Amino acid sequence: MIKKVLLISINLICIILCLYFSISAYVTYHEDYIKVPVASHQLFQRTRIEEEDIEMIEVPRAFLSDDVCLDREEVLGDYVKLSCCLAKGSLFYKGALEEDIKDLSLTLLKENEVSYDLYTSEVKINTGNLSVNMCIDLYLSVKQSDQTLSDLLISDCRIIGLYDTQGRSIKAYEADARVAIVSIAVEEDYVALLNKALLIGNLNALSSARSYQIDHRSLLNEDSEILELLR
Repeated sequence: MIKKVLLISINLICIILCLYFSISAYVTYHEDYIKVPVASHQLFQRTRIEEEDIEMIEVPRAFLSDDVCLDREEVLGDYVKLSCCLAKGSLFYKGALEEDIKDLSLTLLKENEVSYDLYTSEVKINTGNLSVNMCIDLYLSVKQSDQTLSDLLISDCRIIGLYDTQGRSIKAYEADARVAIVSIAVEEDYVALLNKALLIGNLNALSSARSYQIDHRSLLNEDSEILELLR
C-alpha cells in the first residue's frame, strides 16, 4: 500500500513539475513573439535578396541574438556574402550579408568576356540614361591628314557597372550620382583593339534600339574600314 502511494505521489509530482515549467514558459514567451524575415528558399552566395526571397515568421524574441536581422527592409537589396549559403527557413544574420560587393560586376561576365572600364573623361558618353545590363555601341573616329574616318567599332557592349570618382558602385536609385567610370563586358580579343582605339582616335558610346535586348554579347564590326587602322 505504501509503495502504491509513493508511486502515485512521484507521478503526481512529475506531472505538477511539467505543468509548472510549461506554464512558466508560456507566461514568459506567449506575449513576446516577434515577426522576423527568413529565407523563403535556399539562397546561394552573391544572391541579391528580393521580396520573393523573404518570408515572415513569428519566433520568441528571447531566442534571437543581436546578430539577427529583425526587419524585412533591413535585408532587402543586400547580398549573401561569399562562401555563405542560407537554407530555406534560415534567419538572416548580419554577418552573412553585405550591402555591396566590390566585385559584383565580375559576376555578370559570361565565358570569354572581360570587364573593360570606359572613363567619362576619355570617352564621349551621355551617362544620364545609363543603367546596368543595358548595351551601348562604340564608334571610333580617327582624324587623318586629309580626312576623318568614323564608323561603328563594337556593338552591344553590355554595361556591368557604374562607378563614381571614388570608384564606388552607383546604385540604380542614386539618380544624382556622377558617373565617372562605365564598366562594360567585351570579348577578350577586343581589349587590344580598344586600347589602340583610345590612343589613335576618339571613342563615342551611344545607345540604340537594341540597348535593352537580353543575352547580347559584344560584336566587332568586321566590315568597318576603320578596323584596318587598329591592326
